[in-house]
Amino acid sequence: MGKNMKIFVSALLVTSSFFGLAFLEAPKVKTEDLQRLTGARWTGTLTYADYGTNKKVSIPSNLTVTRSAANKLSWVFEYQYPDEPKANSKATVTIGKDGTTIDGEKVIERTRLAGDTLRIVTEKPGPDNNKSALFRFTYLLSATSFSIKKEVRYEGATEFFERNQYSWQR
Repeated sequence: MGKNMKIFVSALLVTSSFFGLAFLEAPKVKTEDLQRLTGARWTGTLTYADYGTNKKVSIPSNLTVTRSAANKLSWVFEYQYPDEPKANSKATVTIGKDGTTIDGEKVIERTRLAGDTLRIVTEKPGPDNNKSALFRFTYLLSATSFSIKKEVRYEGATEFFERNQYSWQR
């Protein structure tokens, strides 16, 4: 092999190694992603599978998102249920410092879709219906719609099933 060929092969290996590593980088959430949720109240529904009957039930739901004054990586999600106000709740949602987690959920996908919609998919282990499970959350964010779908896969199972989905508009 000639000297020029060795240089070419070495350059090719270095280039492919660099690009190979770039493709292995974990997807990351940005503060701008959650910041776009702030502002006017979101209105819509929560649809869930009843644990006892496994029937789908939908109830009205509203969401207000504000940035935390105490932590620039946190947002306060205020969930409101007009027909069941006793169920109203607040949750603080925090992005990990490196952007690879949302509230301890590992970010496995961050994709821009058509129409300025962003899809973020996360996973997190935990119990569901007294069984060990893996949760998959799919967040779809745009200027006028926001949804969170929670899916569950029990330990030993191969398929996820939908546990609940919030769908809001503004």
